[in-house]
Amino acid sequence: MNAYFGFHQIGSIAIAVLAILGIMSLYSWSFMIYKWFQLRSIFRKNRVFITKFLEVKDKSSLDAFAKASESAAGNIYILSKDSYSSARSFLEIISKDLESGFAWLASIGSTAPFVGLFGTIWGIINAFNNIGNVQSVTIATVAPGISEALITTAAGIFVAVPAVIGYNILYSKLSNITEELEGFLEAIK
Repeated sequence: MNAYFGFHQIGSIAIAVLAILGIMSLYSWSFMIYKWFQLRSIFRKNRVFITKFLEVKDKSSLDAFAKASESAAGNIYILSKDSYSSARSFLEIISKDLESGFAWLASIGSTAPFVGLFGTIWGIINAFNNIGNVQSVTIATVAPGISEALITTAAGIFVAVPAVIGYNILYSKLSNITEELEGFLEAIK
């Protein structure tokens, strides 16, 4: 049994496909980890400020806490004292900023299987070429091309599945934060 699992006979096209999928995976995991910590931090800071806002009877003492909390909810509170429209604009800017990068993650999740499929097709073409180059066909003739095809297919799926799951989880978390901030803005209007 070969310990390389088919990697020793992989062609240059399949290597390029695997490199592209590796870059896509690296980007998606980096984005998901960064966005997870970013959204968690924003959620916690907002939760602290909104809890304090609900507990405090005298809202005049809340200004210093709003500035110190460094939360989006605190900034919305301060801006809403000047004008509702500036607080609304700030909320829209924050929402757009937090949404940045999600399109790339969605694109990776939807295109990675097709990049892997390209490698699959190329591996099958190699298998058929190997059949055409010999007199008698054996499993050893087609195995390298089929192995190449299966490796790139699996790599495409292994890149796409975490990206799609990460997108769904993180976008849901982002939606919850945005809805909470919109509700907060409406409550203090």
